[in-house]
Amino acid sequence: MEASEARRFVVLDFYRFVAALGVFIFHLKLIDTGISPAWNGSYGLFVDMFFILSGFVISYSYPSDARGVRAYSRFMIRRIARIYPLHLLSLLVFVVLIGVGLERTARSTPLDFLYNLLLLQAWGVTNHLSFNSPSWSISAEFFCYLIFPLLMLFARKLHPLALAAVVAGLYLILAHGHLPIWQERSQMYGANYDYGMLRALPSFLNGILLAILFRMSQPYRQKRVVFVGIAMFGISVLVLNVFAKPDLAILLFSCAILLTAVGESAFTEFPGARLLGRLGNTSYAIYMLHDAVLIAAFKPLWTWLGLRPDQFGLFALACCVVLTIVADRTYAYFENPARRLVNRLADTGLVSSRKARPATAETSIRFENTERAVN
Repeated sequence: MEASEARRFVVLDFYRFVAALGVFIFHLKLIDTGISPAWNGSYGLFVDMFFILSGFVISYSYPSDARGVRAYSRFMIRRIARIYPLHLLSLLVFVVLIGVGLERTARSTPLDFLYNLLLLQAWGVTNHLSFNSPSWSISAEFFCYLIFPLLMLFARKLHPLALAAVVAGLYLILAHGHLPIWQERSQMYGANYDYGMLRALPSFLNGILLAILFRMSQPYRQKRVVFVGIAMFGISVLVLNVFAKPDLAILLFSCAILLTAVGESAFTEFPGARLLGRLGNTSYAIYMLHDAVLIAAFKPLWTWLGLRPDQFGLFALACCVVLTIVADRTYAYFENPARRLVNRLADTGLVSSRKARPATAETSIRFENTERAVN
């Protein structure tokens, strides 16, 4: 399948939905110190799966003939349109929460606001999280978007085995080397404000490697393979709930993503695609809004209801349902319309600034396919 025929992998979208709720549970469990250790899973590592997924889907969908400044500008506009409107909304929501005194723990200064506004908060420019703290990973992804053409050029020059060795080497050096930016071994997997963009780098490149392997998988594209991928993802969730083994989690995530994509590609339309796609659409809003909803609603509700730690399971389930509904409506009424508006305004500017040529028009269509696949 060529880039111009890029498809959307709805099962991978569902993984993103599950991972977003996993990160939410990872933060929700801090609501009470008496909550059972059974809930103390390492679900924060789902963030690294986000990076792998992004690298995979974006590189798989990226037009193979995209070249030059114009193609790079179009790519960046599409990515900014995808991530920035909701990032800005969540940032402003936290300004309000801090202003009314609901958020008292964040160290958020005017300079921090500027870092967040420019998506620089994960680039080692500060020594603390601020405002919407989960957005550090969006800053890290933004870094990967900026260097994406270089990563693609590098990946295409290497044999897949050599690229796999480079990816493994990056994980080894960044996660287990005694680097000055991280004083402890494996501290990379806990990095956020402290050069979190370097945490994203090996996983994003790993995703590019998986996309290359996927393109070589034509002989293995059989429907039953998708169930192996789903089982692998289920195992990764169980492992994260019991063990804090980041390297194992990365390996399981990678296998699950590749096998799922290989198997799903054998379906004309995967069963339940509409529902899976809709749940996938909520994942970004779940991730970006969960901390604000947690502070403004779920924490006060837990205290007001006088709930006990042994009631956390049902409370967490109810919170996940509410958060998913909020995210679904946010996607429908803000996130998706804002993305389309930014893209439309950018396209209008591009058309008016330069007369489109046939090749440019074809590339434009392929970028539209990229958006559908990535979204």
